[in-house]
Amino acid sequence: MAESSPPHALRPLGPIELFSSTRHPLGLYRCVVLSARYTNPPADNADDAIFAALGGLVARHPMLRVGILGEKTNTARFSHVPEIDLWKHVGIRTLPAGDEYDTGVSAVHAWCHDQLWPDIETQPPWRVVVVRPETIGPGQEPFEDIIFAYHHSLMDGTGGKNFHEQLIQALNETSEDLIPSYILKFPEPPVLPEAQEDVIPYTSGSLFIGRNVWDEFAPWFLKPAKLPVWGGKHIDFDRPHQARVLAVDIPAEVVSSMLAQSRSHSASITSLIQALVLASMARRVPAKDAPAFNASTPINARPYMADTANPATKDSFRVMISAVTHEFPAAAVDEFRKPDHDLDALIWHHAKLIKEEIRTRAATLPADDPTSLLKYISDWSSFWQRKNGQQRDGSWEVSSLGAMRPTSDSPTQRQISRMLFTNGIMVAGQPVGLSVASPPTGGLSVGISWNVDVVDDEVVEGLAEDLLAYTTRLHETGKFTA
Repeated sequence: MAESSPPHALRPLGPIELFSSTRHPLGLYRCVVLSARYTNPPADNADDAIFAALGGLVARHPMLRVGILGEKTNTARFSHVPEIDLWKHVGIRTLPAGDEYDTGVSAVHAWCHDQLWPDIETQPPWRVVVVRPETIGPGQEPFEDIIFAYHHSLMDGTGGKNFHEQLIQALNETSEDLIPSYILKFPEPPVLPEAQEDVIPYTSGSLFIGRNVWDEFAPWFLKPAKLPVWGGKHIDFDRPHQARVLAVDIPAEVVSSMLAQSRSHSASITSLIQALVLASMARRVPAKDAPAFNASTPINARPYMADTANPATKDSFRVMISAVTHEFPAAAVDEFRKPDHDLDALIWHHAKLIKEEIRTRAATLPADDPTSLLKYISDWSSFWQRKNGQQRDGSWEVSSLGAMRPTSDSPTQRQISRMLFTNGIMVAGQPVGLSVASPPTGGLSVGISWNVDVVDDEVVEGLAEDLLAYTTRLHETGKFTA
């Protein structure tokens, strides 16, 4: 039997894509997960409809049909995968109905975060898990959750949201008698969207470059000691990768109150959630362990793409992100811990401040963006290994995708009634991830993810309780305090 030819190499991964690809073989980060609850699935041939719609998306989007060659290296390249067996990418599960069902969906998210991608050179690193309740109660509309998990080098959170927006459109347009293809063939190599760094015109001042390169690469004994920012337990590559996921579902009417109140206080939903996390963590984590905090907010970098970007792939699934950091020094955190503190005033003060930091960072991009400095990392393996055993630089991340665009108005077609977005465990990054997404019907869910034994479960469970309690009281009384 003739030996199969090696995979055909496509374009090199850009620095932000290498940031994720080099973490994977070390087990430091596995995937992003975004699930959506689809109502009104057909009584018959529901699986066929999903496979048919999914096949169309794979054919349309190049990043769903590539592998990664040399993922451990700085010279990793995407690979052409000429044949895709959808059965290797799609799983179907049933879960107990009732109150246990949503907990089960969160558990599937956690399972996805714990998996490494097999045969990554020849099998595109993404999967879909279709989850259905074992029974549908009397008077309850049928539904199913479609969970999309993917390697972060393929696309960002916005790409995951676009996946569901296009999948539901395809499902609503798919004929019920269509026979899907399970083996998809793509003999010609795809034209990939450009790397982020090739289509965003970054500019960096010498002071900015020098400061950041020094902070990252200068010997520790020449740098002042890091400020004591809480980051859970120190980075430990030997700690078992065991994801935990909690979902906080906030009803549409509560979200409406959050939005109205945020506008009146010159804040936003994202900045309010950041401030609520700060209030909770200052309460839940003892001062001796957490004198200060540091958080981040990812920013969608698509608005900064140059006109030279290939129009044929401009709207393809891809990685296109930046971020802004928020520092909460000891004096600010202490205010939340004082017995006589004004919680409402403190939350709104920080929500306004955080929104302004996000607005300022967005207004100055693509100048002095730390993402643009990733190209100076000449040895990614050493870059990550230096972090092992070190204190973490951050405390948490709040990543918000906003609301999914409206789908069909027809009551007989599929709708999306819930979205759950969760970030992978950041073994060498922030110990807690909070990911926010909203269906077109209103409401939002905050997916909280963390690694067992890096943060006490009681702290994160308390954070989830606080987020629901704060937002519910705001809706009912106009204040966060009872």
